[in-house]
Amino acid sequence: MYVTPPLEGTLEVQKPPIHLKRVMVFIDGGYLRSVVKEKIGEDFVNDPQKFAKVINKLISNFITTSHAIIGHFAFEIVRVYYYDAKPLPDDPKFKERDEYFNQLKKHIHHYYPFEMKFGRLIRAGKNGKEPRQKGVDVLLSIDMVVKAFMNHYDIAVLVAGDDDFLDAVKVVKDLTGKKVAGYYNPPEKAKPGTSLRLIESFDYRFQLDWVYSKFKK
Repeated sequence: MYVTPPLEGTLEVQKPPIHLKRVMVFIDGGYLRSVVKEKIGEDFVNDPQKFAKVINKLISNFITTSHAIIGHFAFEIVRVYYYDAKPLPDDPKFKERDEYFNQLKKHIHHYYPFEMKFGRLIRAGKNGKEPRQKGVDVLLSIDMVVKAFMNHYDIAVLVAGDDDFLDAVKVVKDLTGKKVAGYYNPPEKAKPGTSLRLIESFDYRFQLDWVYSKFKK
């Protein structure tokens, strides 16, 4: 193939190569739902289509704002992992929650590769009726660490607020050299609470109010 040389007296500008960064997103669904409920409204939690819009906005926010925070790279969203808890099959609300998650996935999957993983929802508290997640943080932490060692991504985006994720973040950073970005509530606005130690462990920090401000009450 013949390539025409630049005309005499002209300067040929070489554009720097664009480096691709592979991104995986890890979302603690219980945490994100509690933030959305507090900051936007309960209807955005109860309606799976509205909740899907918040998740889609979060991903697009990362892509549009990351150049200023991380650098001028091309970002490929390899997959979005969403972790939540379902009631046990004998729970009266099992079918209702199962359909909720089916609808949620339906409204997200065509935007980004999207996968859901579930722990258990148990009843605890003094009256035995308070719902609590079990196993969700373990599932998320294992995936984030294992996929880093398997070189499935360059940057992990963590949407979580629990101090329990701190060790997983440190392993990913210190033992694999991968970067970890995190979405969080600013400490002065931290309701639901966000671990300050977790915020400080992130290589790159993104405020969740950049996302939920688009859906203000």
